[in-house]
Amino acid sequence: MNNINTVMANMPTKIRAYTVANQDNTYTVILNSNLTFEQNKASYKHELYHINNGDYDDNRRIERLEIYAHGLHKVM
Repeated sequence: MNNINTVMANMPTKIRAYTVANQDNTYTVILNSNLTFEQNKASYKHELYHINNGDYDDNRRIERLEIYAHGLHKVM
């Protein structure tokens, strides 16, 4: 996956990670430098799920995407 850049940023711990879809068809995953390695690893996997699922090409609302990403739609 050469089209994914990863950076660490000092953010409030409430924000685990986020991804930016860049204009050159790459992605930048920003991980929280205040979290543990294991937390960042889990956050990175979560962000990769969104990238691989094409969520950044989708017009659905983010709340709905998160419901599907966490499998919560199966219990609703």
